[in-house]
Amino acid sequence: MLWGLFQYERKVSVAHFLVKRHENEDNEPLKAKAPMHFSVGFRRFTARPIYSQDCKSSKFKTDRYFRAGVWTFASIYSRMLVTSSTVLMFRAHKLPAAASQQLEAQDTAPNTASVRNGFPASDVLGPLVASGTLASVDPDRLLIKRVILTGAPISVSKRQAVVRHMFFRPEDVRWFKPVELWTKTGLIGHIQGAHGTKGYMKCVFDGHIKNHDTVCMSLYKRQYPPFDPRDFGEMPETFNGTAGY
Repeated sequence: MLWGLFQYERKVSVAHFLVKRHENEDNEPLKAKAPMHFSVGFRRFTARPIYSQDCKSSKFKTDRYFRAGVWTFASIYSRMLVTSSTVLMFRAHKLPAAASQQLEAQDTAPNTASVRNGFPASDVLGPLVASGTLASVDPDRLLIKRVILTGAPISVSKRQAVVRHMFFRPEDVRWFKPVELWTKTGLIGHIQGAHGTKGYMKCVFDGHIKNHDTVCMSLYKRQYPPFDPRDFGEMPETFNGTAGY
């Protein structure tokens, strides 16, 4: 089999695959950033994807695990790929050190000792996990990670409360003062100011808050897939982000 590359197909970008877990696959959780084997067209490589929801929006919330039964985006750093290519995802299992060395010793070719069937010799091609297609190659796609901070009210007076255990310094309270608060019972509020020197804060809500309620704050940041220059034939100390990228 022969193939060729377009002018920019050797460049590195962010690929987004629309995949779905197989129904006959075991229900063992697949955590984000766990190593997976990818088979896309003629390319075979190992990457650590992050997963995001399939929704009609300009921002896509990431998930900690690869959910079963729904279409999910798996995003990785890879070489440029042709859109609509079929992708197969396999579990990656590490061999023991002794077995890995034995496999490498069996390969006598000068430049194939570290790779078998397109994958590292220290890895075992596990069962097929998911399949799908390449949706896009787009480094500008916004993958958003959400983190929720929680606190507990210690003093309640109708719509006002003093909350602790969300922050531990008054400087942090003042920094996050513009961020909206919400509670598990559905109230919306905001920070009025710091209370004392231990990170307590005065808050006001749009309804009566109770002592057993939990005060939450949602924070968001952009997330990128893990990147290792060694996956693309470069050493970290020599990678400058320019040549061939």
